[in-house]
Amino acid sequence: MRAGFIKELNTLFSSFQKAGHDYEKHIGKGVSLESTSGEVLRKDIPQILKEEFPADTYKIKGSIGTGRISKCPWVAIMHNKETSSTKRGIYLVFLFSKDLSRVYLSLAQGVSEITMAEINENRETLRGELKLESPLRRHFNDQLIDSEEYKAGAIYSNEWKCKDEDYCEGLLLQFKEAYEKYIALKYGESDDGLPIDPATKVEGIESEFSIKAIIDYINETGLVYSESLIKRFAFSLLTKPFVILSGLAGSGKTQLALAFASALVEDREKQMCVVSVGADWTNREPLLGFPNALQQNQYVKPESGVLDLLIEANRTENAEKPFFLILDEMNMSYVERYFADFLSAMESHESISLWKGIVDVETIGYVPQKVVLPKNLFIIGTINVDETTYMFSPKVLDRANVIEFKIASEEMAGFLTEMQKVNRNGINGKAAGMAKSFVKVAAQMELAKDEEAVTVLQKFFDELKGVNAEFGYRSAMEIFRFICQAKDNDDTTTKLSTDEILDAAIMQKLLPKLHGSRKKLVPILANLWDLCDAGIGIELAENVPPKTKYPLTADKLLRMYRGAIDNGFTSFAEA
Repeated sequence: MRAGFIKELNTLFSSFQKAGHDYEKHIGKGVSLESTSGEVLRKDIPQILKEEFPADTYKIKGSIGTGRISKCPWVAIMHNKETSSTKRGIYLVFLFSKDLSRVYLSLAQGVSEITMAEINENRETLRGELKLESPLRRHFNDQLIDSEEYKAGAIYSNEWKCKDEDYCEGLLLQFKEAYEKYIALKYGESDDGLPIDPATKVEGIESEFSIKAIIDYINETGLVYSESLIKRFAFSLLTKPFVILSGLAGSGKTQLALAFASALVEDREKQMCVVSVGADWTNREPLLGFPNALQQNQYVKPESGVLDLLIEANRTENAEKPFFLILDEMNMSYVERYFADFLSAMESHESISLWKGIVDVETIGYVPQKVVLPKNLFIIGTINVDETTYMFSPKVLDRANVIEFKIASEEMAGFLTEMQKVNRNGINGKAAGMAKSFVKVAAQMELAKDEEAVTVLQKFFDELKGVNAEFGYRSAMEIFRFICQAKDNDDTTTKLSTDEILDAAIMQKLLPKLHGSRKKLVPILANLWDLCDAGIGIELAENVPPKTKYPLTADKLLRMYRGAIDNGFTSFAEA
C-alpha cells in the first residue's frame, strides 16, 4: 500500500463529513447536496480507492441516494466476478452513519432482492465458512445506522477510525483479504490464479446442479409434486429448452414452472418473464413488438416484456445465467400464429429478424435488428384442454418434451389429509448458486449409448409408421439426450431406472403426436400396449398391471384406447 494512501483517503472522508454536517436534515429529500458533498463521495473517494482496487477487477461506486438523500451514504467496492450492484451479491462497503459522525467498513451482502430470513441465513453461513478472526467479527450496534437491512446484511464489520492511520491500514488489508478469500472460494481460484480444491468451496454460494436440492426446495414451499415428475421436468429442460406442460387445470403446471425458475434466478424481474397468452393473439407482436410505421427508426416493444428478456439473455455478461420465458395457456390462440418465429429459430439456430431501423446501443429502449434464442433461454409453456382452447399441431409437439400432469387418487387423498399453506416466495434464489452449472449442463450435447433403447425405439417407430406418426432424427436424438441427462444428473437416492427413463421419453416425445379416429388408432394403440409388456391385452385391462415395464406409457395408451372406443376419436390431449 502506497505511503500516504490512508491519510489521503481519511482526508476525503473528513471533507465529506464536514461538507455534509447538516446531512440528517436532507434525508428523504431531493436537494443540491448531490452537487456538493455528494461529489466527494461519488468521484473523489472512488478515484483514490482505485489504487488498491483497480478498475479491471473492481467496480467502485459512491452514493448518497438516487433522487432522494438516503439515510446512510456509502462507497461500495464490488468485484467484477461477483456483482455490479449493491442490490445483490457480496461486496465491501464504507458506510456512514446518518449524522456522518462515524464510518464503518463492512463485508456486506445485497439485501434488496431477498427476504430477511435469507439475509440472516446467508450471513451465518458465510461467517461459518470464512472463519475470520477478530476484529472483523464485530457487527453494527450503532443506533445511528438507521437501517435493519444494513445491519443484518453485514457479514463482518468494524468502525473506521480516521484518526488512527495504522489501525485503518490494517483494517483495510484485513477486509480486502476477507473479500479475496470469498471470491477465491466461490469462483474456484487461489490468489495465484490456480484452481482450488472444490471441497474447500463455500457451500451455498456456487455449486454443481443438484436435482436432489431442487426437489427439496420445491417440497419446502408446500407445493405437491412427485419426485419423478420434478425430475422429468428438469431433465427435459436440460435436454431441450422447450417444454410443454399439459393436463388438468389447477394441477400445478404453472406453479412448477414458476418454482423451478424462481429457485435458479438471482433477479426475477430480469431473468423471468411470465406471459398469459391471449385469445386475440394473431401474430408475433405480443411477443416481439413491431417497427413504428408512423415514426422512422422507432420500434414499439411489447408490453409482455418478452423482447426485453431476449435482449437481456443475449448480453455477453449474462451468458452463464439462465433466463426463463413462461407462456401460460399457450393454446388460447393458434400457437403457429404468434410463435412461428420461435419454432423456426429453435431448429435453424438462425436469428429472428425484427426490423431494419438504425441501431444505437446507447439509445434508451435499444432494439437490435435481429435477436437469437440463446442457449441460456428456457421456454416453458402450459396448456389446458377445453372448449375454449385450440389443439397443438404435431409440428409444435415434435419440438418439445410434453409432460402430462395427472393427479392420482392417492395423491389427492394425501393432499386433502395434509393440506398445508404454500409459501411460493420462499424458494426465490435458493438454487441461484447452481445457475451457472445448470446452463453449462444444458449446453452439453452428449448422447447416451443404450442398446435396449435402440431396440425399443425401433419397435415403436415401426408401429407408429403405420399411422404416419413415426418420429424423425431430431426426436431420436432428443430421446437419447434425455436418457443421458437423466442418467448423468440424478443425484437422489432413488434414481430413475433405465426403464423409467425410457418410459418417460416415450411418453413425452412419441405419444403426443397420436390422434385420430377409432378405426385408425385402436389397432396401433393395442400394438403399442403390447410393447409395454403389460402381460394382458389392452381390451381386457381395467388398469395398468403393476409389473408393466413402461407404466406411464401404458396408462396413457389405455386412456386413449378407451377414448377411441367410447367417442370414436382420441388424442394425447385430454379435456
